[in-house]
Amino acid sequence: MSDTLTTRRLRLAPVGEGDLEELFALHADPRAFADDLTEPLTDREQMRWVLDQWILAWQQHGTGYLTVRARVRPTGASALPPGLLGVVGLTRLEHEGQQTLSAYWRVTPEATGHGIATEAMDAVLTDLRLGGTDREVVAVTAAANRPSRALAVRLGFAPAPPERAVPGGRHGDILLIHPPDGTWPRTL
Repeated sequence: MSDTLTTRRLRLAPVGEGDLEELFALHADPRAFADDLTEPLTDREQMRWVLDQWILAWQQHGTGYLTVRARVRPTGASALPPGLLGVVGLTRLEHEGQQTLSAYWRVTPEATGHGIATEAMDAVLTDLRLGGTDREVVAVTAAANRPSRALAVRLGFAPAPPERAVPGGRHGDILLIHPPDGTWPRTL
């Protein structure tokens, strides 16, 4: 995965020390977890620990999570909200004795509904394919999280076979798989 990615509207850059406050604000906002089984963070030190792990993943594996921000147009105007719009990316995950990549996306409530997560994750998955990986990518989401599941469909993820265990083993979560060649049907 390239370190920095750009799309028509977005700039994606590896998370860094300077992102702590904005990442904490996102991960502490209950609106960003409305359809999720995960609880928002309540302590800045929780985000500090998570951010340290995310930075370490970049250092050790050259892949990880990216902040999502609007690209500034030449005129300086952007139709998107200023500041952090979200965080997306891939991290290594040991699952069922195999190394896989786990997808993550979370968008600020102010940016929801603008196609930001779709555009950002599509850039990440496209960059991954251009890098020539033949690994599947997995995503874990709450079965009741319709927005996340709809995003997964748009990105080419499909439900895992029922015999595959869900990483983390949390009741109510489902495992979605994006095959290496991206050929699975987009139905969920």
